[in-house]
Amino acid sequence: MSSNKTEFLTILGDRLAEERGRCGHTQKSVADQLDITARTQIKYEIGETAPDAYYLHGLGEIGVDVTYVLTGVRGSTPTQQESELIACYRAVDATLRSSLVQLLTGLSQMSKSGKTKRDLPSASEVKRIRPGRQRKASADSAQGASAGESGPATSAQTRE
Repeated sequence: MSSNKTEFLTILGDRLAEERGRCGHTQKSVADQLDITARTQIKYEIGETAPDAYYLHGLGEIGVDVTYVLTGVRGSTPTQQESELIACYRAVDATLRSSLVQLLTGLSQMSKSGKTKRDLPSASEVKRIRPGRQRKASADSAQGASAGESGPATSAQTRE
């Protein structure tokens, strides 16, 4: 079992050094921010000693993905931008949240399919109908088609 612990500490130290570098920290800057010695930081990174929970909590506070350091799985800790997005999402009502989810789902699907903004129809190509009028126009056209176009006169017919 001791070889497993040694192997784990070595892997953990490698991930710790990788994350520290990704976040732009030096060994000394991490040590200073977390109130440990630079030698202790080095020992963690070479797998000589195991970090404690207080140290790991401090890593999360300075932007290190602690879940990645411990498990090797990225993405559990949101980035600053993701945290801002989550905060904005939580600040709006349920109806708007639903709309945001639909919007992001659509954009995600569009991104996955390789479509770009240029593939979307321009505003001049889209026929805009005010809500409410769409149903009435559909009902009128269906009625006109079934009655042999003897339905209500259109504005163009009225002018003639």
